[in-house]
Amino acid sequence: MPETRLLHISDTHLGKRQYGSDVRRDDFADSFERAIKLAVDRNVDAVIHTGDLFDDPVPSLPTVMRCADALEPLEERNIPFYGIVGNHERKNNDQWLDLLRRTNAVTRLDRASTVVGDVALYGIDAVRPSVWDTADFDLEAPPEDIQCSILCMHELLEPPAEGIVADHPVEDVLERVNIDLDGLALGDLHQPKSTHVDGTDVWYASSTERCAKDQEETGLVQLLEIEDGDLTRRQLELETRPWAVFHIAFGENDSASHVQDVFDRRDLNNAVAKIELTGERGAVTANEVIRMARDAGAAVVSVDDNRGRVDIDVDSIEAMSLQGLDGAIEERLADEDFSAVALDVDGRVREGEGLNDSVSGAANDLEPALRDAQQAAFDEVETPDEDIDVPVTMEGDE
Repeated sequence: MPETRLLHISDTHLGKRQYGSDVRRDDFADSFERAIKLAVDRNVDAVIHTGDLFDDPVPSLPTVMRCADALEPLEERNIPFYGIVGNHERKNNDQWLDLLRRTNAVTRLDRASTVVGDVALYGIDAVRPSVWDTADFDLEAPPEDIQCSILCMHELLEPPAEGIVADHPVEDVLERVNIDLDGLALGDLHQPKSTHVDGTDVWYASSTERCAKDQEETGLVQLLEIEDGDLTRRQLELETRPWAVFHIAFGENDSASHVQDVFDRRDLNNAVAKIELTGERGAVTANEVIRMARDAGAAVVSVDDNRGRVDIDVDSIEAMSLQGLDGAIEERLADEDFSAVALDVDGRVREGEGLNDSVSGAANDLEPALRDAQQAAFDEVETPDEDIDVPVTMEGDE
């Protein structure tokens, strides 16, 4: 049988306003579109997406529409798009993938085999930690002429994930599925890690956009080539916005000229500038650093002002070596079924972008959305037969 070629993409996080920036929201959509174009250019037989197509359970209508538009080139060339639901986008009932399926744009993978060439594809949506031990991992037996079976999941499994970041051992999955797997295609970890366990190739595709300051890899996808049952993978890189991640150490008498000297030695043109301020507090404010970074050409600026704080030894925190503390916090929050408002407020508070500098000012900024969410909660209690999802958009400065 001829070679079967699949493009594996994951963790596109459409709609993510990283650092409160509309520029970054567009970047995530642009990277997704580049991945789709790559699938078309490589003339693959299908695209598989292993979760977190969207960044949250209630994406905005423009985000969903742009996603549908991006998928049109696949439809025009009869290239199927197969996906599963990730923890960020997971809802209690119908999923956004189900809506896109009604437009013939995508197919949601499940425990029944979906055949592409001589490959059987399966999918299990992100499993809530509270039901992991009782979750059903049984898969339908593949057709007799199938040469390769691949299961798509959205989990943090060790290996390839490591230490505190991992939620479950990969052996647990391989023991609980009732068929032999040639490949376990994973999403959730935003790094391209892989391993072999008991004859099964296990790998993460990575994310299509840089999701955290300590994710040094640029946007990545995986090209899978299967021939006569042999599975090979090639990592392909997408063009993404450059990042400049650095710190500025302040002495007691350092002024704005010290900041400018640092900027003059770095290329911030059109970049995401993630800057940490350390050392002594002085006359230069964090807002002044943001303004100067923008003047130096940065498209997006986020500043962590840690001046005057006591250093803490975090060498023992293994999560720092993978997704970072922010990434680990986001993954845990996504598993807890918080509302879109709660997640948005948490992200804005931790990132600090787009909020008033004073406590009372920040509270005033957040109050309208919180009141709307409170009213929606009361309305839901009064009409328990209705499933109400309240999309909330909270704009901040870029």
